[in-house]
Amino acid sequence: MHTAKKYALRLALLCAAAASTGCDNLIQDIDVTLADFPPKLAVSASIDTDSGTFWLYFTEARSLSYYKMWQNERKKIIRKGTASLYEDDNPTPIYRIVDGGNGQGFDMSLRSGSESGFSVEHRGLTLKAGSSYKLTIEVEGYPTATATVVMPYPPAVEDMALDTEQKVWRRRPYIVNSGYGYSSDDNEFYPLNLRLTDGSRNRDYYMFRAKATTTYHHHYQGYDDVYDVATWIPVAVANRALIQDNPDLEAEELPLNAEPDVFLFYRMLISDMSFANATGAINLLLPEMYAKPTPPDLCDTASQPYEQTRTEIYISHLSPVTYEHHRSLMLQRNEVSFFTEPVSIVSNIENGYGCFAAFNTVRTTVQESCSCRKEPIYTIE
Repeated sequence: MHTAKKYALRLALLCAAAASTGCDNLIQDIDVTLADFPPKLAVSASIDTDSGTFWLYFTEARSLSYYKMWQNERKKIIRKGTASLYEDDNPTPIYRIVDGGNGQGFDMSLRSGSESGFSVEHRGLTLKAGSSYKLTIEVEGYPTATATVVMPYPPAVEDMALDTEQKVWRRRPYIVNSGYGYSSDDNEFYPLNLRLTDGSRNRDYYMFRAKATTTYHHHYQGYDDVYDVATWIPVAVANRALIQDNPDLEAEELPLNAEPDVFLFYRMLISDMSFANATGAINLLLPEMYAKPTPPDLCDTASQPYEQTRTEIYISHLSPVTYEHHRSLMLQRNEVSFFTEPVSIVSNIENGYGCFAAFNTVRTTVQESCSCRKEPIYTIE
């Protein structure tokens, strides 16, 4: 039974026992002094060996006392400063951005959705396993925010194979979606089997993702038009032991009548709990609509439009703080109620809030297909 339901049941029992005095006697007003501290930076940053990617987002974090009097929530916040990324003890940063990259300053204004705060993505860095990376953000008006993380070693993946000869059918699929899961209609899958070796005595954490990229080739008046459409697709698993400490599933409130026989994740986090210090057999499933092999049609690709589809699996070895930060966010978002203890958000940002994460990612193509289109895409009148 979900935690909130357990406490609701306990409250009902307490109210029944206290019927003579009433439940009002269980309510007590508590004076809480509002926290008052200068604004700090709220930071979300990551480095990933896949494409040598550095991603950074930050904005202003305010205390409750900020709202004691009316304040403009969406006031403009532009500050001068520098964000730098260092490797090991090298005093020269491997990446630096000054004044937001435009000379005007970092625009950290709170707006709507993904438009709030300042963000930047940089690719092409050479990131090394075992190396230490330090992030420093010096922005006027705020304490200097710093964080350090060690790049994990690449996941030791062996014998990965997609079995397109054996289709698997599941009756009750469930998509796990960070506390907002729902039942799925995707009920036909192909097995994806691999072996993952855990060589560390410490707890290790991994993330699985999948992506299907379709390249469309059009022929138009003697010219070739080629473009890609990429889609992140779910990874499915039926073995609950493998996901026993998955933070997204832990935060889900499954319907009482739901008994899923397979769970689908767009980002599946696991630990080595079920194969610590050993080699574990990881048995996954890919939805048939994204992994079905398509035999090429008998057509002339030089003159007829055609499409090629490539399905890739991304397996990342995570820094431990990455897992712990995500888990605390999920529990805080979905498990906090009047009757539960507050969840402290795990942070490795000194003089700030948030997380600087590290991912060592290997990418493997598990399926490629090509098919020709019988009808022309362009009609010339």
